[in-house]
Amino acid sequence: MADADEDVIPRSGPLPEDVDLSEEIQDFRFLGTATGNDVKIPKRGEKDFEPHETALQSNTLAASRQAMHNALSFQRVHPPKSVALATFHPGSNMAYAINPKGSPLFVRMGRTLSKGEDPIGDDALRGQRMWFLPEEVIYLVERGTIDLRWPVTEDDEDGRGLPMSLQAAYAMFLGEQQGLGGALTFERYSVYSGLKRAGYTVLRAASFEGPGPPATADYYPQLPRRTWQAGLLSLTWLKYIFHSAGKEEYERLDHGLGVAPGLYRSYADIYRRLALIPWYDPTNTRITAASQSPLTDGEIRVTYHVWKPGSSTFKKSDHGPPDFRIAVVDARETTAPSLQQLGNLMTTLPYEPPRAEDQLYQKLKHGYKNVILAIVDQGVVSYLRVSDAAFGRERLYERAGRGFGGKRGGRGGRGRGRGR
Repeated sequence: MADADEDVIPRSGPLPEDVDLSEEIQDFRFLGTATGNDVKIPKRGEKDFEPHETALQSNTLAASRQAMHNALSFQRVHPPKSVALATFHPGSNMAYAINPKGSPLFVRMGRTLSKGEDPIGDDALRGQRMWFLPEEVIYLVERGTIDLRWPVTEDDEDGRGLPMSLQAAYAMFLGEQQGLGGALTFERYSVYSGLKRAGYTVLRAASFEGPGPPATADYYPQLPRRTWQAGLLSLTWLKYIFHSAGKEEYERLDHGLGVAPGLYRSYADIYRRLALIPWYDPTNTRITAASQSPLTDGEIRVTYHVWKPGSSTFKKSDHGPPDFRIAVVDARETTAPSLQQLGNLMTTLPYEPPRAEDQLYQKLKHGYKNVILAIVDQGVVSYLRVSDAAFGRERLYERAGRGFGGKRGGRGGRGRGRGR
């Protein structure tokens, strides 16, 4: 039996899906021979499982580390034709470029301000001047898409200003400045840059720097029709429903918490009588004077509106409703949100009920309002969805079952046994 058990043991090493590639020791010596246009994306090598402390292994590891160091220290070069020239504007903590071209990122980044919003004013170049917010500037500088310059002074020979380094861009645009382009922290930029690299379209929400606009009727469900507008037939059915509900409540109190004896034709009637705990229904919320001025916490509020990659609903002139709303939270400065904080956050979200054809889990996940908390812990971002769900409305016992057997099973299947 021992030999039989040993025969089934795989001897070719662990399965590919069981290998954690992030723990492998890579051999990057091939990067030392890559030059110019021959550079390609490196592929993962094979792991040397057990160190045997030989000179060959030590020299191989040292050469691999040196090759990776040389590859990372290589100076990146961007063609001048594909780089747009941008100028830093200290008064607004933003940067602007005159008719930037050369990158598809400009299609969904930057904006042209009106004459009342443009910090420079209404001059001849206002229509061609595109302004970028601090997070957009740092992201474009990191990618090498724009050549950021300091403001032009009298000592500049070329009249374009001195080049600004990436370190200087971080120092100038990251901080707690309150203004047209301020209030950008490192946590907020970490979330922004990560989503942009993944292909999402990210824009600031109205509550980026403050509580945001007051709640409107779109933030709450529509009022139902009045009784006299529904007709006499609805009055008759309403009287029957109230009469049945009162009778059911009387029978429930008469028999305690159990179910009154009688004839029940389905389990749904029994489960309906066992529903004793009141539940929250988001479809019954109404707008009030207090909800029109939400008291959102400064540490937990909607920061970004996000659209999926290739979204057909987004346009630069008309953004349309976002696919996700993200609130950036600093894990080192903020504790776990309380129920009141989450409730105040939900009052700032529009009312978006789930679709009727969605499955049960999708309805509960989407809810009637939802927001994604981007929790940043020293550069590590974790996303957590919080939704205003109604578990009482999604009754599990009212779902239609599949029944017995599948499409090919059961007695109605076409078998290949005897008698065909």
